[in-house]
Amino acid sequence: MRSTFSFEALSAAIFILLSIPVEVWAIPFPHDHGLPASHVATPTNLSEVISSPANLTRRAPPPLTIPLAILANSGQDQGYIASIRVGSNPRPFTVLMDSGSSEFWVISEICRQRGRRNAIGTASSPLIADLGVRWGTGYEDGSTLSGTVVRDTVVIGDRTIRGFPFGAAQTLTDTLVTGIYDGIMGFGLSSVSRTGAPTPLEAMAGSLIPDAITGWKLARSADGRNDAEITLGGQNTAKFHPDSQVIVPNTSRGRSTTWRFTIDKIMMNGRTITDARVGIVDTGSSALFVNHEDALAVLGQIRGLVALKNGEFAIPCNARPQLALVIGRVPFSVDPRDIVGVPIGGGLCLANIVSDVKRKPGEWLVSIPFLKNVYLTLDVTGNQIGFAELR
Repeated sequence: MRSTFSFEALSAAIFILLSIPVEVWAIPFPHDHGLPASHVATPTNLSEVISSPANLTRRAPPPLTIPLAILANSGQDQGYIASIRVGSNPRPFTVLMDSGSSEFWVISEICRQRGRRNAIGTASSPLIADLGVRWGTGYEDGSTLSGTVVRDTVVIGDRTIRGFPFGAAQTLTDTLVTGIYDGIMGFGLSSVSRTGAPTPLEAMAGSLIPDAITGWKLARSADGRNDAEITLGGQNTAKFHPDSQVIVPNTSRGRSTTWRFTIDKIMMNGRTITDARVGIVDTGSSALFVNHEDALAVLGQIRGLVALKNGEFAIPCNARPQLALVIGRVPFSVDPRDIVGVPIGGGLCLANIVSDVKRKPGEWLVSIPFLKNVYLTLDVTGNQIGFAELR
């Protein structure tokens, strides 16, 4: 993230989030701890969750669709949050939904960087259990956290996971200190989770939802519609044209497994700018982060380009760049508004394509500016990724 949010912005986002009817593809049940067995998973210990996250004993319910609220700053969409329940804490937790990480964590009550945010601990949830496991992780922007692994009930929509192990963040650094969400829910792969626990998605698969699949529709605040959503366990075909969908394999392997795929080529203003590239799906980043050579090659097609510090570029605010990523031989276009960023004066705006020294040659962090233009499907079971045109 290149900027932080105000608490007023968060309050507005939460109000919108909680005031939208939740679309649930299942028989509605109350949001409490007395749900039918088919809507409750009850792992007994950490090893059981890891070895058998679904605890499949009954026919799985249909997928679950929940609304997402946009976190925006100066008109720029910088993240998507959901409201969930943790333990017996009466306040809902606001969590950033992030495909680029594999851990679920919320702030601990003993975290000194907590501020006014919601947190978990024995004061708010007396039955929470500390598993005595230390853990830590970091993010693309250099921010880090550390804490312990705890176990408590987690409620997402009308589905309840009992005794679920997750991270309780006791120390935060950098943007995690100034962030306004209460935690992050990762939708990467459980095999690389730093907590040693499965993702909530994989823990739910089989018993609470049909499979470990997510469908994402990320909204654009400039459109004036708050129709962002995530479907757990499937896709919402009402949001995209099924015949336009392209399915590509996840090409990531090894200890750093993420959602990676092959981009056939990058086009700008109708011209082919690069040949094949590696894309990394990240719903938690507000810009397309690429290596310096690719940033110059793509943005160099825009008249009036100005190089700034820290790998950023400025372009005329009235520019209408026509960026397209070709995936599975199909070009997916990006709305010009998603490339033109925050105004900085003199008729110039930041470009939402940023040069990143950490990026390997040919590597693109495919994030919010692109993902708002497609319906995204992340299939853990099939180890594949889907892109489709929105309706």
